[in-house]
Amino acid sequence: MNWPNKKDCENFEIKGFIDSYKKLKHGRHFIVINEREKPDRIVKDELTGEEFGIELTSEYLNERSVPDKHMSDKSEYILENQQNTDTYESRILDRIREKIEKAKKGYDLNYQLILSVYMNEYETIYMNEDYWRDFAKRYESFFDSIAPFIEIVLWPLPNDLVVSVRKNNKEMGA
Repeated sequence: MNWPNKKDCENFEIKGFIDSYKKLKHGRHFIVINEREKPDRIVKDELTGEEFGIELTSEYLNERSVPDKHMSDKSEYILENQQNTDTYESRILDRIREKIEKAKKGYDLNYQLILSVYMNEYETIYMNEDYWRDFAKRYESFFDSIAPFIEIVLWPLPNDLVVSVRKNNKEMGA
């Protein structure tokens, strides 16, 4: 099985992000108007004409997830494992923190920035709506300091769930 290159991954992720974002209560219909770096894409709201910068990222449970799970032809049952969930949660927060710091130091801030976090791990099947409500409460102060991003969107989640975190406003959509 060949793993996609960076451009293929980004094209897949921006399409998934755009489709997922529409499901939020405040969702918009975005179209990509520019591919670049820092942020990865510039999108335009088809209704209002507003433009946003989208930074794409994904996170895995560990460095072996891709070769051992995602590229494997073997199927396996994913058991709920609290240690894996805690590890994945920690890695997600670290990735968000890393992206915030990078964005502060060199991203084009002429656009409102949204961070898209592609949740590419099978363990998310156990991260339901209640899990994400609790997650938002536990890390409320962290998510109140996400600038220069105006929003962080976590997708795809079980039952077509999409989580949006905006300063002082956490939302889930399905």
